[in-house]
Amino acid sequence: MRGEVVLRVECLMPEKLLERALNKGAAFREVRRDGPRALLIQCDAASAALLQDECARFRLPAKVLERRGRSALSAWARRRITLPVGLVVFAALCWLFLGRVWWIDCAFTGEAADLGDRVQLEMDAAEAGIHPGMGRDADWEALAERLKAGAGDYSYVGAHLRGVRLVIEAVPEVPSPDLYDVSAARDLVADRDGVVLSAVARSGELCVQPGDAVVRGQLLIRGEELAEKGEDGPLTEPIAALGEVIVRTWAVGEASLPTTVQRLRLTGISAASSRLVTPWVSFDITEGERYAEQVSTTEYLPVGGVFLPVEIERVTNRQAVLEEARLDAEALKRQLAALAFADATLKLEQGGPGNYTIRKRWIDFKPSGDRLCARAVIEISANAAVTRDKLN
Repeated sequence: MRGEVVLRVECLMPEKLLERALNKGAAFREVRRDGPRALLIQCDAASAALLQDECARFRLPAKVLERRGRSALSAWARRRITLPVGLVVFAALCWLFLGRVWWIDCAFTGEAADLGDRVQLEMDAAEAGIHPGMGRDADWEALAERLKAGAGDYSYVGAHLRGVRLVIEAVPEVPSPDLYDVSAARDLVADRDGVVLSAVARSGELCVQPGDAVVRGQLLIRGEELAEKGEDGPLTEPIAALGEVIVRTWAVGEASLPTTVQRLRLTGISAASSRLVTPWVSFDITEGERYAEQVSTTEYLPVGGVFLPVEIERVTNRQAVLEEARLDAEALKRQLAALAFADATLKLEQGGPGNYTIRKRWIDFKPSGDRLCARAVIEISANAAVTRDKLN
């Protein structure tokens, strides 16, 4: 498509202007009026240049409204002369950016994934030579092996590229279970008060039955078992007691709050006082009345402008009456319930380990004078059998 230009030219005698342009070799595809002294002219780029020269010679306004085809493309290219250089720079930056690793993520998998230490693994990766900005052509298998050797406590460590992101996948080792030494004599006692729901002794002698009430420190499973029968009776030997005694227990939390609050109600009566204030001296101009209960507001009115630090301090006292307002009952109960259950939960945590199952929760409210009291109860079941050393 050949380049075309649409111009708008204003002059008193447009026919004379077109004639001069035609005599110099210009050719117009379309000419139409756009008012009594304006023409819209469609022509090629060369003719448009000739016409613009003639308009400039006689100081006539000529405005390019549109460029089409190669003319528009050349004009666009002239306006963006730095585009090729920018494209080259952009391509170079992309090549530099995509050719390196800029983000390093750590992912833990396996049964013991929650045991992974992200901060320590990142420090171990830095010591192994893995860091943001390194090239993508690194020997990732060798780096992963070096990382595994330095990090320890991981059964697998791998490094995988995802674009400019490196994902370090680590599988923490599953810790070995505690060994049970049957010859280490010990008893199991109760770590909390409660009522026995079930009792099972895997080794040792069971000392309680379902339905028994136990207190903290009471013997639950004695660390003894029958060895043989002697002449004077059965002989026992000490062993490590093992088993579970599930007890039902309760924690009680309490809280109380006032049912009313004192608030100020404005009566509509007010009085104002003012005084003149300077950096050197101040004195009262008018003195207003003061009230037993009031709300005061202060405003400052400058009278000296920015050159003289003089202002009037105006204090307005609004009379108020102190009244008791009753709080919303439902909102008060919600607040009390949160406080009481928080108190009960704290007592549960203080009474023993946190491995328990909540069976029921309920709360009672009781007015006491101008206050509302709440009593929250949490019923739980838990294995209360622990060694004596865990009671301290």
